[in-house]
Amino acid sequence: MITGVLIAAALALGYAVAVALALAATFCIAAARPAFVTKEYRIRQRYKLVQELLWLVCAAAGGYVTAAVSGGAHCWLSGTVLAGMLILVQWTNSWEMRQRGVPNQLLMSVMTVAGVVTGYVLRTQ
Repeated sequence: MITGVLIAAALALGYAVAVALALAATFCIAAARPAFVTKEYRIRQRYKLVQELLWLVCAAAGGYVTAAVSGGAHCWLSGTVLAGMLILVQWTNSWEMRQRGVPNQLLMSVMTVAGVVTGYVLRTQ
């Protein structure tokens, strides 16, 4: 019971950290350089690549927080679930999926897994 609550708290905090950092970065970039982000109401390809690299950092931060909170309590299980949650949300957001395109969605999914694993490795070492 305690382990389940600990894992749930770790997942909630890790998810919140990853999404909050991504939102903050997105808002800051869009406010500073709107022409870099969009052209004729479409997201530019170079911004998509920057966003994917930023997402790698955000997912790593989320993975680190999840590993820190879950501690030794099935930490790789919680990391796998965190990566699955982040990927599921990305693929079910139809508007963003249309804007980003399938190749960028796949790259974003790879960045999610790589980021969460990086966060876990940084925390466990």
